[in-house]
Amino acid sequence: MSDEMFPAVIALLACSTIAAVLAILVSRWLTKASNAKTSFSDHGSSEAPRVYEFRDGYLVSDASESDVFLADPTDRAGAWSALSDVLVRVNPQIRSAFDVLQRAGHGFLLSGQAGQDELTVSGTVNGDVVQITVANAKKSDGKILLDAESFRQQRIDAEGLRQTADSIAVVAWRETRDGQITWANASYFRYLESSQDDTAVLRWPPRQLFGKEIRPLPEPGQSRRCALEMRNRKDPMWFEISAQPSGDEILLTALPAERLVAAEDALRDFVQTLSKTFADLPIGLAIFDRRRELVLFNPALVSLSTIDAKFLSARPTLYSFLDQLREKRQMPEPKNYKAWRESIAQLEADAEEGTYHDLWTLPMGQTYRVIGRPHPDGAIAFMFEDISAEVSLTRQFRADLDLYQAAIDQDEMALAVFSAQGQLVMSNTAYADLWGHDPRELLGVLTLKEATQRWEAVTMPAPLWGEVRDFANQRQDRVVWTDLMLVPGQGELFTRVSPLKGGATMLSFEVRTPQSLPVEPA
Repeated sequence: MSDEMFPAVIALLACSTIAAVLAILVSRWLTKASNAKTSFSDHGSSEAPRVYEFRDGYLVSDASESDVFLADPTDRAGAWSALSDVLVRVNPQIRSAFDVLQRAGHGFLLSGQAGQDELTVSGTVNGDVVQITVANAKKSDGKILLDAESFRQQRIDAEGLRQTADSIAVVAWRETRDGQITWANASYFRYLESSQDDTAVLRWPPRQLFGKEIRPLPEPGQSRRCALEMRNRKDPMWFEISAQPSGDEILLTALPAERLVAAEDALRDFVQTLSKTFADLPIGLAIFDRRRELVLFNPALVSLSTIDAKFLSARPTLYSFLDQLREKRQMPEPKNYKAWRESIAQLEADAEEGTYHDLWTLPMGQTYRVIGRPHPDGAIAFMFEDISAEVSLTRQFRADLDLYQAAIDQDEMALAVFSAQGQLVMSNTAYADLWGHDPRELLGVLTLKEATQRWEAVTMPAPLWGEVRDFANQRQDRVVWTDLMLVPGQGELFTRVSPLKGGATMLSFEVRTPQSLPVEPA
């Protein structure tokens, strides 16, 4: 070989060597890429579970270059996210399970399909090491192959669920569609042992605790109250039973309702006691709850309203009740319906504030006193009292007073009657003409002291008015007496002071001119 060809040969050998090295590197890279993207079915079912251990997100366990779940086993810092990205194809919940395991330390067990294989992925925490296990779960003869760690986690979860179900006070059980029990918690068996049939717990499946009382089963979202007879109790125990479909079976729960039943019984007894208490009252009573439904009434309301007791027992609303009163003509006839509805709304508002008080004059001539009062929890009560006799008596009394007034107005003498407390209770027209004012406008207000001061201002000074006040204050040894005094410009004033029943005093005045004075005999 000549010296001129030697450099060319060296260059050719260098190029060949570089090409061979590049071919080897490309071949190895393609092999790893192929392993990373290979089907999970290539991961033989007979292979042992793969266990990955991490500490603070760093892979600390051994990983072979042929690992099917890690594209680059040498990248230990990114192995956690790389493993999560690959296993999420097995089960979409893998990523969130990884996050919860790393953040809160909660273990998990998930399964999924990868090619032809069924895989299980479990995560546990052991001290400061987080362990991820990937194993085949090949179905064979109705069995699933699990690794020991996965099986242990499942057993812990099952035991925890069992303890939870047995520790609650709620009675729970599952049964098939035809009523055969397939599972029951400890509360179910405790009540079964205490029930009347003490031999029922000796066989499986156990008998129905509540028998036929729960048939047909309540609809989802509803409940049915059932009683359970107990051996050591005189009274039965009450439960609220609910049913919820669960796959091919039905999950039933029975919640103790002893306090609820006792509260309802107490309320019922209280209402009955109130009803008996109000039964003999002459005043009609109607109590409406917060929904304005009639919850309590007494017989007097039936008599006063003339509404059928069946209608009242059906818990009518306040508006329906008042409509019935209007139809029965047991309330004032409204001028128009719209104004009547507005008055009813105002009636309800006033009753809530405790200010409603009115007199109803009925078309038949009766008079009702109606009072509205608020009650606890938004309820209102109405009381109806027939005061027709009282109104009639008051009217008769007023008519008699008018008659008496007309009679004393015919008397020419000025008359004034003061009560034992010294208040003016009666006077006539002659009194108003004599003293220049009408005291009937001040009945019950003008006192004897004020009246004597008025009289003294228009008469001559005399001890008469002081004696009149002293006489009115006496309670014994009171007799009729008279006096005569001079009134300037009019003549002499004749005054008679007479005691009346009950400590009252009547004064009679008469002005006598010289022409009207009686002639004394010679």
